Amino acid sequence: MPSNEELVQKILESRKYRDLHLPAETIRDLIRQESARYSDTRRMQESVRRKLHQLTAPYLGDPNYEKELDTLRTIYDPIALESFADRMLAAHTSTHERQPYLQAFYQTLFQAVGTPHSVLDLACGLNPFALPNMGLDRNVRYFAYDIHLPRIRLLNAFFERAAFPQAHAEQRDILIDPPAQKAEVAFFFKEAHRLDQRRKGSNRILWDALQVNTLLVSLPCRDIGKTHDLRERMRRLVMENLEGKTWLVDEIAFEDEMVFCIHKGAG
Repeated sequence: MPSNEELVQKILESRKYRDLHLPAETIRDLIRQESARYSDTRRMQESVRRKLHQLTAPYLGDPNYEKELDTLRTIYDPIALESFADRMLAAHTSTHERQPYLQAFYQTLFQAVGTPHSVLDLACGLNPFALPNMGLDRNVRYFAYDIHLPRIRLLNAFFERAAFPQAHAEQRDILIDPPAQKAEVAFFFKEAHRLDQRRKGSNRILWDALQVNTLLVSLPCRDIGKTHDLRERMRRLVMENLEGKTWLVDEIAFEDEMVFCIHKGAG
């Protein structure tokens, strides 16, 4: 059996993960966590790989980042750039489901919480490609975080090409290293249930650490196959992580997801 550090390197260099350039500390964190649960090394390693699979979620879809970055560098026409962004949103299940009502989604949220001038997009996935459809000022301070480095590189190239000068994407494991950046609003879309699978109670730790006025947590209404209603389960997840808090919570329902507007107060 390889040592823990050998396991880290083996996973990072594996065919499945080598192109993602994941933070080594994410894998070390999973090993520390699962070592406390399993005394058997083989079972621990199997659990680490299972949780990493859930965390990176390849089953939700991804574009070919290197190819799309080359394509983006050739685009100067605004209509072509809009088409590119739409194609990126369609490449991932989470953002694809939102496309039919994308502008209405953000209009509804910002009517409820106010139009922000600063945003954190946590575990962002491909959601920042929706930035031109959010109705925000071009100078919005928009900070996107994800553990997937090729995704981060593509997002930063897109922000530059789409002329959002204060938008920036950063590779970061938000559970290990929550952003200290202050903002009016944080997006945490369709990720809280997967973070809870990674480590029970981790949402509470993250939400406490965020220096934002309002946290918008969206969760799926149904499973990927759309056969099971998840709404009560998702409500319970949110309320368990807010137990003992005095933060106000509003719920907004959409076709495929429910958004919990958690009002923390001044960040």
